[in-house]
Amino acid sequence: MIFDIIRKVPENTQIEVKENKDDGKVFIFFNSSKFSLPCLPATDYPEIESEQSLHAFKIESEKLKYLINDCKFSMGVDESRPYLNGVYMHSTENEIITVATDGHRLSKCSVKNESDNDGFDGVIIPKKTVNEMAKLLDESDKDVVVEISRTKVQFTINNIQLISKLVNANFPDYETVIPGNNNLIVKCNTKAFAETIDRVSTISSEKFRTVKLQIQNNKCIVSSFGEEKSAGTEEIDVIYDGKDISINFNARYILEVLSIITSEKINICFADNTAPTVLKGDNEESNSLYLIMQMRA
Repeated sequence: MIFDIIRKVPENTQIEVKENKDDGKVFIFFNSSKFSLPCLPATDYPEIESEQSLHAFKIESEKLKYLINDCKFSMGVDESRPYLNGVYMHSTENEIITVATDGHRLSKCSVKNESDNDGFDGVIIPKKTVNEMAKLLDESDKDVVVEISRTKVQFTINNIQLISKLVNANFPDYETVIPGNNNLIVKCNTKAFAETIDRVSTISSEKFRTVKLQIQNNKCIVSSFGEEKSAGTEEIDVIYDGKDISINFNARYILEVLSIITSEKINICFADNTAPTVLKGDNEESNSLYLIMQMRA
């Protein structure tokens, strides 16, 4: 409530805040306006217990922004699986890595580890903390100090400290989920492919948003079916001359990945069996990998 009041105050207005301890109220004055809000004793505010930092490193805000923003859309929402409702962060001697998955798709991003430590064990940063940190990074270009303790993570950016509990759970062994034999590689224009998926999926069921891809001889036919026998089909040029591919996806999952990838072309890597499909930007600088499970017809 106090935030809503203050944000509606005219710019460059002097604001005065007074407390009346006798009746438990705070008064806000500006211009001819007066607001009163109930308040509680400051002693009721919970104390945040400090913990010894086990790992600390400094990272450029743009790099942390990439690690969070290009990964967080895959976070889960199932309260019965809290270990998926956040971003898993860990590092090796060479890389700092973030991973998110909801069980149907997975995002993995990495940057070069330029800190002094040899790496740290993985921690799961809760969804709310991830989203708040993304907002802070939008407003700053300063380096961020990340400190990890046994149960907490602390981000320090400018004069702001964001302290959060970690999710007390084990993240799945995501490396075993990423297929290594997806050797059927289709290349296409990222923007054109996204526009085609978006148009064709318009008529599909809102619940599943299913689109079918049929790929052969440098062509990809995207089709979808909706209620009352409605259907949509569109053909797009691709680079592919391997065996025929026929596969179904949730259109929203594909579109969210395509909205993140910045390279002009995309590599879509399929397997002979029902292994997940891997999507990557078609450039050497790309350190992102996106995985989508196929849907049954």
